[in-house]
Amino acid sequence: MSTSYRIVEPIATLGETYVQPITALCFDPVSDSLWTGTNSGTVVALHSIHGLRGVSFPVGGGLAVKQLSVGDNYVRALGVAGEGVGSWAKGGMNKWFFRPSSTVTAFSATTYSSNTIAASTTLPDIYLLNSMTGNATRQAPTSSVVTHLQFSHSALLSASVDGFVRAHDPRTGLRRENGENSVQAHTSGVQDLQSSGNYFFTIGWSIRRGHDFPDPLVKVYDLRTMRPLPPVPFSDGPSFINILPKHSSSLVVTSAQGLVNVVDVSDYSKASGFYQLETASYITSTSVSSNGSFIAFGDGVGVVHLMTATASDDTEQLFNGFEGQPIEWADVPEPLPHIEWTDETPLNSIGLPHYSSLLLSSWTPQFLPPSNIAAHPPPPKIPPQILTTMKTNDNVAYAALPKELRGRRNRAALAGAREAKGRFRSGRRGMDSDDVELETLMIDDSVEEVPRIYRQVEIEYSKFGVEDFDFGFYNRTPFSGLETHILNSYTNPLLQVLHYTFAIRVLAKSHVTTSCPREHCLLCELGFVTRMLEDARGTNCQGGNWCRVVGVLAQAQNQLELIDYGREPTEVDYSHMIQSFHRFLVDHLSLEGNAFPHNPVVVKPPSSPFQSDTHAHSPAAAPITQLLGIDAKNIIVCMSCKAVREKENMTHIVDMIYPRKPLPNEPPPSTSFPELLRASLIRQMTHKATCQTCKQFATFSSRRSIPTADLPPILAVNACVYNEENLRTWMDGSGRASGRGRFLEPQVELRGEVEGVDDPESIEYELRSMVVQITTKAKHSHLVAIVKVPEAEGQSDLKSPWFVFNDFVVRNITEEEALSFPSTWKVPAILYLERIDVRPRLDFSALPDELDPSILSRDTSISINRDKNLIRHECLRFEELPKPGTLVAIDAEFVSMQQEETEYRSDGTNRVIRPARLSLARVSVLRGDGPKEGVPFIDDHIHTSEAIVDYLTEFSGIKFGDLDPHLSRHTLTPLKLVYKKLRLLVDRGCIFIGHGLSKDFRIINIFVPPEQVIDTVDLYFLRARQRRLSLRFLSWFVLQETIQTDTHDSIEDARSALRLYKAYHTFEEQGVFDAKLEELYREGRQYVSKPPPSQLILVD
Repeated sequence: MSTSYRIVEPIATLGETYVQPITALCFDPVSDSLWTGTNSGTVVALHSIHGLRGVSFPVGGGLAVKQLSVGDNYVRALGVAGEGVGSWAKGGMNKWFFRPSSTVTAFSATTYSSNTIAASTTLPDIYLLNSMTGNATRQAPTSSVVTHLQFSHSALLSASVDGFVRAHDPRTGLRRENGENSVQAHTSGVQDLQSSGNYFFTIGWSIRRGHDFPDPLVKVYDLRTMRPLPPVPFSDGPSFINILPKHSSSLVVTSAQGLVNVVDVSDYSKASGFYQLETASYITSTSVSSNGSFIAFGDGVGVVHLMTATASDDTEQLFNGFEGQPIEWADVPEPLPHIEWTDETPLNSIGLPHYSSLLLSSWTPQFLPPSNIAAHPPPPKIPPQILTTMKTNDNVAYAALPKELRGRRNRAALAGAREAKGRFRSGRRGMDSDDVELETLMIDDSVEEVPRIYRQVEIEYSKFGVEDFDFGFYNRTPFSGLETHILNSYTNPLLQVLHYTFAIRVLAKSHVTTSCPREHCLLCELGFVTRMLEDARGTNCQGGNWCRVVGVLAQAQNQLELIDYGREPTEVDYSHMIQSFHRFLVDHLSLEGNAFPHNPVVVKPPSSPFQSDTHAHSPAAAPITQLLGIDAKNIIVCMSCKAVREKENMTHIVDMIYPRKPLPNEPPPSTSFPELLRASLIRQMTHKATCQTCKQFATFSSRRSIPTADLPPILAVNACVYNEENLRTWMDGSGRASGRGRFLEPQVELRGEVEGVDDPESIEYELRSMVVQITTKAKHSHLVAIVKVPEAEGQSDLKSPWFVFNDFVVRNITEEEALSFPSTWKVPAILYLERIDVRPRLDFSALPDELDPSILSRDTSISINRDKNLIRHECLRFEELPKPGTLVAIDAEFVSMQQEETEYRSDGTNRVIRPARLSLARVSVLRGDGPKEGVPFIDDHIHTSEAIVDYLTEFSGIKFGDLDPHLSRHTLTPLKLVYKKLRLLVDRGCIFIGHGLSKDFRIINIFVPPEQVIDTVDLYFLRARQRRLSLRFLSWFVLQETIQTDTHDSIEDARSALRLYKAYHTFEEQGVFDAKLEELYREGRQYVSKPPPSQLILVD
């Protein structure tokens, strides 16, 4: 091939229909074809230099094709409309189409590691896509909208509208918004970007006199240092640049006017080739063939101009210099078979069209009752009144409908058919008896292989809200479940695992009693949740504050893959998600609980007469690290010079590793759980690097060295089951040596390794809990905890101490069921094992276990501009600190952090998908007796760093700025400190008086024992009427006071509830309470339809 080019006959076949610009071009690397993108959004294949039209297909959006990329067996394209980037076969069939929520701006023409391409959107962010399926494997934010993407040999280059070119490392998941390195190539945007080897080239615009002006240069940069090199001048204004294949230093620079310059950037002394295209329009796109023998230029009138480096006497000119694969033409549908139609032609000879989803007539068994007769009822008989008057015309019978039959419908009543409804406490009277089990309400097993107690159960919402849902039906055990209608509630199973790991529960509860300075602390929230679960004893709980802090911290550290946005597609891999969160959580718990050098020793060393005191006074590690930390040494050996070096290694979680698939001549590897767990602990691996001793690029072997005695008290394991081969290892019935065909056993024997030699000493771990992913046939998945509950051990009335915690569904199961993996619907994710011999050596006596009561006597405001005239509370004096039985009145106000999500159906009905998420905004606690009865000692507004969507001012009295430390004039306190105050009041045995407290405590996320709650809603309630009275109506009728005239005031409401409680006792002493209650309801009925002048109301 010559180094000079000549202009040959252009291809004008695209302009035969109507004139339109060619907006994208790309040569086919394996066949003699040129793919073109038109201004109307269609991709058209042109074959050979004669431009024979072939396959064409639209890219979507109806606007021009912006970018084309062609490979061995695909055509990838992006339209200017930015609806998405897609991949098509060369016959025109779409393989996949990636359609994000925002507009796509660019994608990379080349791939990274053979199966990854990059795409950018206006969000702005970058997606890494699987080039085979189009699925997004990673999403990372960027600091500016990306207009060009290009993979080099070592990095992903992105050019943005701000003129910067950034180098991202795809191996680290693009974690840095500004990339690993960046340089501003142009001040007003990049027009084109190309890379070759260690260099990249850009053209773009600068600002001159306030206007965008094309830079008359092609800028050259060293990718390794991001430093500029001498640019290539091009006075005509470059519009396109292309790299010449096989001449990586040669660059093709093209202007919009058709001036082409082929220049060698490595040696400017070589003569450049200048060519002028003969075009009556302007150049809109360019492309270079795979060997550089042809260069194509598309213009604004639909003509493809060609330049070639082949000799003029070549008889057959080919784009790539070879014939390549045969041209793939568009598929032609097979002609329909000819059918001779007669009266005897059977209809089944016509056949049905192909369909990929079930037809409406293909009823699944859950729609059919068990009786075969009822499933296929006979057609109803025609009434004799119709038969006697029936007339026939052209084989159609008709008759007038008699009056006595009007109003009826042709409806076959199926016996046993019943509409599936949620179970609500308000509807218990009309429902079946409480003896009905959860299993009887599930769909038939022929539809779903997942056992019924593992299936996902959704919370239903009645007109009375989530408080009316009958959680008690799903849990009749003394162990509490967790609700699911909160974002990030996928972490519920891991919460249950940590709660029933006794040592971690003690640490978390102890941390709550310290003065933790962090506003968002997962260890504090874990302590609050474990205390709530411990006190609830079977009553459902809500981890709203925990889930909120999980979202805040994950977002702060850019761990976006850990956040549950509530609209996840069906293919979410919750197993991978919870294992990533597990690492994130344990690292945070270790950091937040670290009080170095004042950490208490929670694991006593084994007593030995030969033990030295060298470590007696050394500072202890963080408590979580003492329990979960694997303090090992990495022994790294150079296989070339045998040099050995050691490296300290501290980890908290063991990631399971599995043996590779054996070769046909190799024996199958051992796959018992103890051996795999030990191999994962030792973690023998090989890698290549430069040896510092022999200075050679050599293979290194590394493995952990850890004595048996140093193995942690609690072993936290990520199962890392990410493919079917690994899952098959866990499944039952694979002929194991244990004889029971089960992978897991209740106890595991482990031994360590010291410098490559097995430690003769062994220890035993007991399996305590697991998190497993449940996957249905429809590929919907959720997480479930299987826990060996310490409080249930030794109880003879249970099947075993093992329980399933399926969010708010809690069931007792056998040990055999807990440890088995019968099929692919059950996938292990996390395991927790406890070391048996260390349990007696756990010592928590040095941990604090009581809250400081002085927080009730201190002013804790963080408001900068607090108005002293608005302070209405008096803190408790030391002698006023509450004792068991102390009466306090309480009321709380809330703001909305997320709006309610409701689904509206075509029949006019609606269903609440997720209720509004409320957050505590103000809490007032008043003295209930004594000389200062009714005087508040807590009146705190709650500071929140989250965005508030609705202050609910009409009902809460909270206004904009009341919760902002810089604007609030009230007493403003962090949520965690307010929670500690309320926790202290509960622990000291206070009796809480209020109106509608169950909902308040539920949103606050605190459980108060029923014997410590006096709710005036229940005091003034007639069960036969099923209607509860509002605080406003009770105050008007009983106390002759008008409250809540404009907005709600928590002090006023709490004081009214306290006075109603006192009035109740007065009525009881006088023996007139029952008569007063009847009078209340009579008066209330009178004002239901016509309220009194003060607009008093009754609430359900």
